[in-house]
Amino acid sequence: MANRYSSRVEQARYNLDQLEANKPGDYESQYKNQIDGVQSKLNDMNKNGFSYDYTKDMAYQQYKNRYTRGAELASEDATAQAAARSGGYGNSWGTSSGQTAYQNTMNGLASVADSLYSQAYNEYNTKKSDLSNQLGTLQKQDELARQEWQTNVDKYYNDLSYAQNEYNSAVNAYQQERSSKRGFWGSVLTGAAMLLPWIL
Repeated sequence: MANRYSSRVEQARYNLDQLEANKPGDYESQYKNQIDGVQSKLNDMNKNGFSYDYTKDMAYQQYKNRYTRGAELASEDATAQAAARSGGYGNSWGTSSGQTAYQNTMNGLASVADSLYSQAYNEYNTKKSDLSNQLGTLQKQDELARQEWQTNVDKYYNDLSYAQNEYNSAVNAYQQERSSKRGFWGSVLTGAAMLLPWIL
C-alpha cells in the first residue's frame, strides 16, 4: 500500500513540476510592428494634411506640353488666316487673333489642373481610408490573438490549481496511510508488551 501512495505523490509532484516549468510568458503581439507602421503613416497624413503642387505632377507636365503645342498651332493657324484675309500681310488683327487662339486653348489647361487636383485629393482620401481600415483589421487580429493568449493563461492556472490540489491530496493520503500503519504496529507492540508478563 505504501508504494501505491508514494507513487501517487511522485506522479502528482511530477505533473506539478511540469506545469510550473511551462508557465506562459507575457503577451507579445505579432502585429505590433505592423500596427505601429500603419499608425505612423496615418499620423503623418493627419499632421501634414493634404497638399498638391501641380507643377510637380508629371501628368500635368504632359498635359501642359500637349496644350502648349496645341495653343501654338492654333495661334499660327489664326494668324495665318488673318493674314490671308488681309492679302497676305501681317497686321495687329492677325497678331491679336493668334494671341486669342493661343489663350483660348491654354484656358483648357486650367480645368486640367483642377481635375488633377481633385484626382489627387480623392487618392489622398482613399489612401487614408485604406490605412484606417488596415489599422482596424490589424488591431482586431491583435485583440483576437490576445484573447487566445488570455484563454491559454486562464487554462494554465486552472490546470496548475488542479495539479496543486492533486499533489496536496496525494501527500495527505500518503501521510495518513503512514500514520495508520504506525498506529497499527504501535497497538500491536503495546498489546504484546501487556501480554508478555502473563506469558512469562
